Amino acid sequence: MKRIETVLGPVAPEKIGFTDYHDHLITIGGGEEKADRDLRLDRVDYAIDAMKEFKAAGGDCLVDMNPIDCGRQIEMLREIAEKSGVNIISCTGFQRSIYYDAEHWVNKYSVDEIAELIAQEITEGIEINNYNGPIVRRSKAKAGVIKFATHYNMIKPMERRVIEAVCKASLKTGAPISTHTERGTMGLECIDLVEKFGVDPRRVTLGHVDRNPDLSYHKKMAARGVTLGYDGPSRAKYWPDSVLVELIKGMCDAGYADNIMLGGDNGRATMWKQYFGAYGHNYIIEHFVPRLLDEGISQEDIYKMTVLNPRRQFTIEG
Repeated sequence: MKRIETVLGPVAPEKIGFTDYHDHLITIGGGEEKADRDLRLDRVDYAIDAMKEFKAAGGDCLVDMNPIDCGRQIEMLREIAEKSGVNIISCTGFQRSIYYDAEHWVNKYSVDEIAELIAQEITEGIEINNYNGPIVRRSKAKAGVIKFATHYNMIKPMERRVIEAVCKASLKTGAPISTHTERGTMGLECIDLVEKFGVDPRRVTLGHVDRNPDLSYHKKMAARGVTLGYDGPSRAKYWPDSVLVELIKGMCDAGYADNIMLGGDNGRATMWKQYFGAYGHNYIIEHFVPRLLDEGISQEDIYKMTVLNPRRQFTIEG
């Protein structure tokens, strides 16, 4: 049976509306938060408020992309979903290798063992303590997507092993894959690897690729079948929104509206108005989508990017 797995249980894909394909609600613990305290998101009440505002603005679903041992707090996500009414998808898998030291179990287990632990989070439930045991305690919530991550202009050995394990778990469970690319690099190389490990690129979303807004590069990736995750709107430190608008126009004109999803990636407290920061989770709906319409992107293509494509990409097959 095809389904989208939310933290409160499976939902029929056709029931899912406007989706933020890549974002963050709670980050407590893990390598990223320890490296940069602005990445700590520890207020459930703030997240509930943000999701109520997101829903009131027309949002329906948000994908929280904190994977194993990178600040993921699954029971908090369940509470946020229950109290806000937003469909929240949680992920399994791993971030970049720099966030896992040499003694972490991911650097000690075999590819097959890692793949099995990932698969169990999809079929049995997310491990509440990120497999830092020794006792395994699973949430009622199951993961709805698998994450892997790569470095800037390179894929490190641990990351390559994780990609293989993620592909094995995806093939076993039917779960989709969504990635972290650093500054939008290594996209074609990621496609090469997932194909090598037997996964259809159409089941893969490459995240953050708009950090590298080269239209020719994006066409090459989309032509291979992957979906491209654009989550840079409001981040002038990378590019002004005008650059991303032109990228999206170019992709739509080339016939690739079916290969794009939009996200907020609000991983820093300074990006949330609830933490007294910037725009927060409504920026795509309230600011970026209206600009796309003003710039000539059709409502049909926006509906694909925000509703139809997420329904397809986050469906678990089987």
